Amino acid sequence: MTPKRFILSLATAGLVATPLAAWSAGLGKLTVNSALGQPLQAEIEIYAEKAELDNLSATLAGADAYRDARIGMSPVLPQLRFVVERRPGGRAVLKLSTARPVNDPFIDVLVDLNWASGKFTREYTLLIDPPE
Repeated sequence: MTPKRFILSLATAGLVATPLAAWSAGLGKLTVNSALGQPLQAEIEIYAEKAELDNLSATLAGADAYRDARIGMSPVLPQLRFVVERRPGGRAVLKLSTARPVNDPFIDVLVDLNWASGKFTREYTLLIDPPE
């Protein structure tokens, strides 16, 4: 590899790694564990450094975020509860739940994730199947 090509490779690797280093928390896969006509039970994987988990919180994004994203707010959204739950092995999940049954087959949710050194918003579409 020529010196010029090596420097270009290093620069490219640095650009790719920079966004990863900037975020010390993130959200992953969504799993819905309830059916239509039941109270909502869902989980979202959390990726965070152990130190960030102590200050991590999640909430429903505000009406302005929904308007900016051009997403309609479902009537069930104000019922949503968000709880960060630690799991064995240093893993964590964000639990979403409602006390009342949910009858919409899909719900668009904007989740605000906040921690000591940052925050971001992520969109999820909850697909809720009928009971078996």
